[in-house]
Amino acid sequence: MNATLALQTLQVESYRIAVDILPRAGGGRGGGRSSSGGGGGFSGGGGSGFSSSSSSFSGGTAAAGSIVGLVFGLICMVLFFVVIFAVIKGAKTKGQDTSPGVITDYDPGTQAALAQALQDGTGPYAHASRAQVEAGVGAIQAHDPAFNEADFLSDTNRAFFMIQQAWTERRPELSRQVMHDGVWQQHKFQIDQYLSGNKQNVLENLAIQNSVVVSANSDESFDTIVVRFFASCADYDIDLSDDKRKVIRGDRSIADWAEDWVFQRNSKAITKPNQSTLKQRCPNCGAPLNLDLAGVCQYCRAPVMSGEFDWVLTRIEQLPSYEVAQATIPR
Repeated sequence: MNATLALQTLQVESYRIAVDILPRAGGGRGGGRSSSGGGGGFSGGGGSGFSSSSSSFSGGTAAAGSIVGLVFGLICMVLFFVVIFAVIKGAKTKGQDTSPGVITDYDPGTQAALAQALQDGTGPYAHASRAQVEAGVGAIQAHDPAFNEADFLSDTNRAFFMIQQAWTERRPELSRQVMHDGVWQQHKFQIDQYLSGNKQNVLENLAIQNSVVVSANSDESFDTIVVRFFASCADYDIDLSDDKRKVIRGDRSIADWAEDWVFQRNSKAITKPNQSTLKQRCPNCGAPLNLDLAGVCQYCRAPVMSGEFDWVLTRIEQLPSYEVAQATIPR
């Protein structure tokens, strides 16, 4: 009876810690944050814990029972930490399974809220009309007449492939020239997880089906444009520990997916011909782009990836489904 109670308590405690770890291990699909009710710790109801409540044992038998109980307790402790290690490792893998490329920071609860907002037309980028997008683009052009939406989309398409190349080749330095500090640090951390695990995420036959501006606005501080990418690829992980390159997650089937990429810059920044990060030129001094890992130009020492001088990617939002993404583009 005590063994069963101890095992049940261990399972409850493992689940409680697991659900608290999962959202911090990269987000992703699966159960959301929750808490378990009832008594906690390693003791069962009625204060019995791991001790025996039977009075039929005495003397040496009682001592032997205590030793057995202690050994059993130690075994349970070892099992507990083995379970937690497996949960943490599994959570990291799960976080990498949310979508190709850069992983978003949405936990399942946020994803559900976003899905409902998009369906209700209350989300920040849901059901915007084309007229609203054009008004936002016009506000940007009011202080930057050289800004062109088609050219901007062409640049962001190149950024998309650049970032996905950095991801699948596990070379975060390739994406430094288009990503803001915060999202790049997350990007690099996730790549480091693949490197430390001797794994690689392969995005096979990656293609952009369409990209469209779904939101645009300018205020006294920032210009902000949201680009929705409709893409497709096969998405799988391979083990690089030997020459077999075994697929350990995903498969080679092509699937569709959609994400919103948020690009921002200082509202005082302007478009400079042939002088931008995507054109391999520092947007401040015009020198060949040579950034350190802090995003600072090696020539003029300007913090290029701060968004003060040029567009930078500040956020990636994974949409609830490809169908919802299609249904909520500007009309």
